[in-house]
Amino acid sequence: MSLSIERVLSEIDQLTLVEQMQVLEHLVKQMKQSVEAVAVTPKPKYKVTDFYGIAPNLLEGMDAQEWVNQLRDEWEERETWRQPQ
Repeated sequence: MSLSIERVLSEIDQLTLVEQMQVLEHLVKQMKQSVEAVAVTPKPKYKVTDFYGIAPNLLEGMDAQEWVNQLRDEWEERETWRQPQ
């Protein structure tokens, strides 16, 4: 323990029970505020609804599964192109 903490604890020991309770209440309040400040979750930058209509006609009438299959084929082509021969 550091010297300053030992001094503070020694001073607390000198206080009456009521004063010690006040110190404890103060510490609990301070800790609660610190925890609450850290525990706040930030809002996401975007909502899902912000993306509505961002890519209309993306599939251009194509079936979704067909589109996914086409993308996968393109990925496989890229992978075979990247591999050293």
